[in-house]
Amino acid sequence: MNTINDYLAAAQQPNTGPSKSSNDLGQPDFLKLMVAQLENQDPTKPMDNNQFLSQMAQFSMVNGIDSLNTSFGSVSDAMLGAQGLQAATLLDRRAITDTNVLAFDGKTDMNGVIELDAPAAAVEIQVWDASGVQVGAFGIDGSQGGDTAFHWNGQDSRGEQLPPGLYRFSAVGSVNGEFQSLPLGLANRIESVSLDRNTQQVVLNLANGQSVQLAEVKEYS
Repeated sequence: MNTINDYLAAAQQPNTGPSKSSNDLGQPDFLKLMVAQLENQDPTKPMDNNQFLSQMAQFSMVNGIDSLNTSFGSVSDAMLGAQGLQAATLLDRRAITDTNVLAFDGKTDMNGVIELDAPAAAVEIQVWDASGVQVGAFGIDGSQGGDTAFHWNGQDSRGEQLPPGLYRFSAVGSVNGEFQSLPLGLANRIESVSLDRNTQQVVLNLANGQSVQLAEVKEYS
């Protein structure tokens, strides 16, 4: 037979799922157990008042924790919803993230940034189409180091406008006398916003097919 202490011990265990099993005890069960315990106690050895008060205090604490968890859940949902509404205002703007894939609409100049830990020389941005063919390249000044912005006009090496589609970018340059690949980020249009309830994060879905959290965005344009 379950006892009040069994109930209290079970109730204070962390909740590992949304549903309760048939063996879980609720508040009505606790009250029934308490009444049964009082009715069946040995009259010659009645329950100690301190023990009774202790059980009541534990029950109140468990009930308070349940209420607090419910309140926290409501606050969390409200905050997540507010973040989602704020993120919805970013629709159709462009977010610069750590990616080398760009969705080009065929007409709008595109922005990007190279992250340089040190000044770099002979920095070149290379553009590749979806089939892996290099279609363009242009140089930028990396002599100042740090985050170095650049933009692409959507033209190939011959100055002709390229069609809409996905393009891959790479950056190379000489840092401290060593020629190497350089990390970069590209600006893609924000097509939609979604809420990930598992991580409690707002997710931006980009035109290049990638999804990122708000914290992963370096800059908006």
